Amino acid sequence: MKYNAVSWYVLIVMSCALALGACSGSGPGAENGAVGPNGAGGPITITITSPASGDDMETPDASVILEGTAESNNGIAAVSWVNNRGGQGYASGSTSWKTGGIPLKPGNNSVTITAEDFAGVTASHTVVINRESGGSGSVTLSWTAPTTREDGSPLTDLAGFRIRYGRMSEIYDYEITIDNPGTLTYVVEGLKPGAWYFVASAFDSSGLESNFSNEVKIVVK
Repeated sequence: MKYNAVSWYVLIVMSCALALGACSGSGPGAENGAVGPNGAGGPITITITSPASGDDMETPDASVILEGTAESNNGIAAVSWVNNRGGQGYASGSTSWKTGGIPLKPGNNSVTITAEDFAGVTASHTVVINRESGGSGSVTLSWTAPTTREDGSPLTDLAGFRIRYGRMSEIYDYEITIDNPGTLTYVVEGLKPGAWYFVASAFDSSGLESNFSNEVKIVVK
């Protein structure tokens, strides 16, 4: 599918071009994955895709929902999770899975995702999630909504925006979805002092999401 880009002034009056096409969630960073032992049908591969694709995440929230994929030539029978700080359960789905809310204790939580295929072979992948105590800092972001696509045709079905941010450049542990194309300013709260990195994207009524905007670094005092 051909991408249709939009021109958009985003985040602290910085301009960028967004590609509105079938590239939902695209952006910097490689997906993480784990490959389990070989069974009769080959290895099991586990990939965590949301809320971030890295092995280390940070959040001020008391719980987190993980999503990802699991693959095996034998088919995936079940996906489960366990937190070393307490709690365990099963994810919904199989090859595409999603946990419920995983409770987090303050500090580091090692959450292990385990997939089992129909041959009884299992593989696991662990992600470390640091639950931060919430800060009192805030950042106000503003932008001008896109009006055209890459080919110059009018953008008539803009549905909203997404803001992604984190403590390291190109690693975005947090995501905010704004389901209102008329919202052009947003205050991100609960930020601890230090450097924060922000990118934004736009999406249309079909769910097609743009590439990320240029990254903006803001230091919270």
